Amino acid sequence: MPKVCQVTGKKTEVGMNVSHSHRRTKRTFKPNMQTLKFKSEILGREFTLKLTTSGLRTLVKHGGIDAYVSAKPISRLTPDMAAIKKAIEKKIGVPAKPEKKPAHKPNKSARLVKKVESKKSKV
Repeated sequence: MPKVCQVTGKKTEVGMNVSHSHRRTKRTFKPNMQTLKFKSEILGREFTLKLTTSGLRTLVKHGGIDAYVSAKPISRLTPDMAAIKKAIEKKIGVPAKPEKKPAHKPNKSARLVKKVESKKSKV
């Protein structure tokens, strides 16, 4: 199982050991992972989460798993936390908001726009 925090998304990073003579060898920086259980007051059940210590501080700062998940938009949550948020919203009865799709305008060149306008004006 990869070492990824379910709150912050921190994961193992790669870096270099640099000796006194500046020889470089690869090494890994592993996050300080903790496996903890959190109780959801709204759902009335426990969730086992793999968190970094900074992720734990984030949950404590927000006042628990329910408050943290409610404060964040689904797009900013990890898939595990998004599932918890959906379950909480279903239990409370909050209507699910449809995810916004970005409005993309087609890329049109200036020549193409003039060509289309000239055809419209002829008709």
